[in-house]
Amino acid sequence: MAATIFDVAQHAGVSIGTVSRVFNNRDRVHPETRERVLRAIRELNYQPNALARGLASQQTDTLGLVIPQVNDPFFFEIVRGVEDAASAAGYNLLIASQPRQPGEHSYLRLFHRGHVDAMVLVAIDVLAHEVQAIIDRGVPIVLVQQDVGRNIPTFLADNYYGARTLIEHLVDVHGYRRVAFISGTDYTPDSRERLRGLRDVLAERGLDLPAAYITHGDYLRGSGYRAMQKLLDLPDRPEAVFAANDQMAADAIIAAQARGLCVPDDIAVVGFDDVPMASYVNPPLTTVSQPVYELGWQAARLALEASREDSDARPLSPRMVQLPTTLVVRHSCGCAG
Repeated sequence: MAATIFDVAQHAGVSIGTVSRVFNNRDRVHPETRERVLRAIRELNYQPNALARGLASQQTDTLGLVIPQVNDPFFFEIVRGVEDAASAAGYNLLIASQPRQPGEHSYLRLFHRGHVDAMVLVAIDVLAHEVQAIIDRGVPIVLVQQDVGRNIPTFLADNYYGARTLIEHLVDVHGYRRVAFISGTDYTPDSRERLRGLRDVLAERGLDLPAAYITHGDYLRGSGYRAMQKLLDLPDRPEAVFAANDQMAADAIIAAQARGLCVPDDIAVVGFDDVPMASYVNPPLTTVSQPVYELGWQAARLALEASREDSDARPLSPRMVQLPTTLVVRHSCGCAG
């Protein structure tokens, strides 16, 4: 039978409270007493119960992570970065994905009740007051690719610069003049910033972006295909299409090929993210690489620093960190394969 905290206290000749203070490194304990308790822990091979320890310390040693969906390679890398940071700090990770039903945020209620010490929210559809309610309960929150209109620590890729370098390549290197856009979701800043980069580059060169050239997707499989069909139905179809992520760009390529068009000879297609699939679609996708793992890692580290009871970072001070993006040139834009 596994040893309990009562066994340790009896073996060391101290109170249960003293054992708890030694294990959680809280308050001052006489060095000799501390050594006696540690020796009892070793001799009895005592493994403390995490839940009981959490009840005593108001800490769960658990980090909460909310992502839009689990079957997207972009979020795989985010999860990997968050998980590695949590593991390095000795924390568990509790992951939830956003339900499809509008307004159904039961995962936030779960975290609100104190099941986690801190949270990382990644590009989800959530209202500012919902986030603020959790922060007001003392749970630090860090956002990734997210903007809820409050001064909450946020980690973003430099979406604007990445889009600019991509569109400059299309316009200045290949000479495309009619460039269309397949957008992502409206509630995250990444799609808006990518569109802004496209607009600015075209405007600086005296080129138009007609309203019909902006079609709406949702980053998910299938939405890029439907958006591309609308663009191909235009009487003056675009020469190049910029999809706000690689999944929609891959869908757009399939839609073009279904019409008997050759990418990039008849129409160029580019994406954003540089997920693994980008290099093996046909043709390989020109895109923008984000430091996805680093976004998750840095956001998790900041959240965990604030969750520690002795941390000066709690509550978190507002900050926004932008990480650099890089153009990745492959064949779908018209460059040599």
